[in-house]
Amino acid sequence: MRYGSTPALAAGALVMALTTGCSLIPVIGEGVTEQFGGALELERFRGQQVNWQACYAQSEIDEIVEYWEVDADWLQGLECGAMVVPLDYDDPGRERVQIALFRQPATGPAEQRRGSLVFSPSGPGAGGMEMLSQEILSPEVRAAHDLVSFDPRGVGGRDSASCQGAERENWAQVWGSDRWEDLLSWDLEPDDLTDTDLRDLDEAAREYAEACAEEAGADLLAHMGSVDVARDMDLLRQVLGDDELTYVGYSHGTHLGSVYAELYPDRVGAMVLDGGVDLDIAPEDALVDRAGSVQTAWELFVENCADNRNNCAFSGPDRATGEMSRILGDLDEEPLVLYEPEGAEEVVIDGDVMLEVTSRTLHHEHLWPDLSDALADLAASDHPRAAYFLSYLYTFAYGHPDEFEEEHARADTARTAIECADNPVDAGAVDTADHRDLMVRAHDASPLFGGVAVWPLMVCAHWVEAEASPDGFTAPDAPPIVVVGTVGDPATPYSWSQDLAERLESATLVTYEGSGHGAYGFGYNDCVDDVVDTYLLEGVVPGSGHFCAPEEY
Repeated sequence: MRYGSTPALAAGALVMALTTGCSLIPVIGEGVTEQFGGALELERFRGQQVNWQACYAQSEIDEIVEYWEVDADWLQGLECGAMVVPLDYDDPGRERVQIALFRQPATGPAEQRRGSLVFSPSGPGAGGMEMLSQEILSPEVRAAHDLVSFDPRGVGGRDSASCQGAERENWAQVWGSDRWEDLLSWDLEPDDLTDTDLRDLDEAAREYAEACAEEAGADLLAHMGSVDVARDMDLLRQVLGDDELTYVGYSHGTHLGSVYAELYPDRVGAMVLDGGVDLDIAPEDALVDRAGSVQTAWELFVENCADNRNNCAFSGPDRATGEMSRILGDLDEEPLVLYEPEGAEEVVIDGDVMLEVTSRTLHHEHLWPDLSDALADLAASDHPRAAYFLSYLYTFAYGHPDEFEEEHARADTARTAIECADNPVDAGAVDTADHRDLMVRAHDASPLFGGVAVWPLMVCAHWVEAEASPDGFTAPDAPPIVVVGTVGDPATPYSWSQDLAERLESATLVTYEGSGHGAYGFGYNDCVDDVVDTYLLEGVVPGSGHFCAPEEY
């Protein structure tokens, strides 16, 4: 059964609602600044105290509960704080960065409590609030642990990195709206882009990277990589008063956990890495792998739809690309206008938006019936009925329309900064032929979802230089680590979890044979939850090759 009172809400959607009109950073920020004064040394960072405060007033909780139907008691218990970290650990006296912290205190008696269980957001570029914005984990785990999450440096809070101005100016000057929209269209084929288009794309990437460094600050962008965040995690462990880090990391958080285990093996308690990320492969290969993982999830969704829905729009995976293309093309000809949310502009669903909503919905297996119904209604040209399902799915994927642009700009900046720091690209080694080859490979991996996969590689080729994450890490001295991999994960291929579990010498792999991005802790699969709970609470490591069958939706 699911732990929350409603299905787990999309990462960005609830966070945007939760952060409206209230601050995630309590007044501790100013106090910490005064406490450290001028020369900052690491020991003084370790001695700081977090002033935990309730995140929301009751009036705010009432509004959130009415809109999202989440559990009021859970939100009432949620606490917010802040921690100050050095921008550069090699020069801790120079500059500092404030990061937001979030905590759901343990529910059990004092003698039952075991300290903190730290969650890393996924992303990269996601904030910590999304991990604790809904009821997660079993009552037994919540009784034993304070659940703690954080905004990685540069993500959210007072010291967030945002290049919204650079993004707007760059696209307006370089492309013009019509051309840019054409080059990002869902039906773009690699041959549709000329060499001139590719050179212009690369020049736009360079101008954006330079403008972003000026707007957000080159020093901050250069220190947003996983090595710095792993050091922040160890500082957080000490500030929380824990001798060891008990940790659950999802998606990019699995890489953070792996880096932590490599750097601080003697400080690792229990560690769960769900949805493994493999950064030991070339960035261009990672992009193609991701396109293939979305395609795998898409084909599993189509099979599920054809087998279980009477009104499925698809006859099977072999013909689904053409059938979906007709749906998207019809939306381009006659876009669907959703019911206008209160106080927001109308939401227009064309082919590009529908494909993005579909891609994001594939991350959450329990939403597949709603997506199936929406696509069936679109195929039947029943726009009013389709709008019923899409109003929910769109908000789930994007959040409230009024808040999406600013939140998207911050998340996009953080994601780019983190990915470019962890996956440095040599600008001199990339040319238009490489760009086209990558586009062809991504398109072959997923004709629908491959898209302009070349764009992140272009941006990273011009990004500020950062300290790259270690490669080839094995964390040989770390205690047993549990890696969870999902066969139909649309964001991190299952093969990445397999590779991560094999590389980390003390790791064992638990396989969820279903779909979705993130299998543990949300009540979606009792098998996964039970085996990981037993590991966290009793220290019992699952045997190698543990498999969990999917739930029925």
